[in-house]
Amino acid sequence: MNYLRVIIYMCIFGVFIYSQISFAETDEKVPFLINNGKCPDSQKLGRADSDKDLINALNTIIPEVYKDDNYKGWKVESIARLSKSPHQAIPHLEDYYAMAKNYCGEEIADNSWFVEVLFPQYLPAYDASHRQIFVTKNKQGQWFAWFRFH
Repeated sequence: MNYLRVIIYMCIFGVFIYSQISFAETDEKVPFLINNGKCPDSQKLGRADSDKDLINALNTIIPEVYKDDNYKGWKVESIARLSKSPHQAIPHLEDYYAMAKNYCGEEIADNSWFVEVLFPQYLPAYDASHRQIFVTKNKQGQWFAWFRFH
């Protein structure tokens, strides 16, 4: 009877490990990338050293990213540069930076901004009401979102 229990545990463990390995593979398209699963082209990026004009650009970007009618009445909760930011100001910002760096490389991550958007109609549920996007600029100076997390 103990052998059967060990075999069952090993099968469950094997399924768990396989699912973790297959989720962690980065050869596949990343489901959160906005541009058809592709990272921004670093050759087409401008410098996003400051958040100048970002607030105004979000009036266009957020409705494009969150097209569903359920996402009306939003407000920007926080904005921070993904790199070289006081990471203590926004919880887990270093994790978001690591995510951006892992998916699209250090150059893209270093040239991106983190924006957290609040959809008050989903409060008090934090995960439902808070959404995160990564934005950067193209060479023409236009802001665009390249990653949507939630």
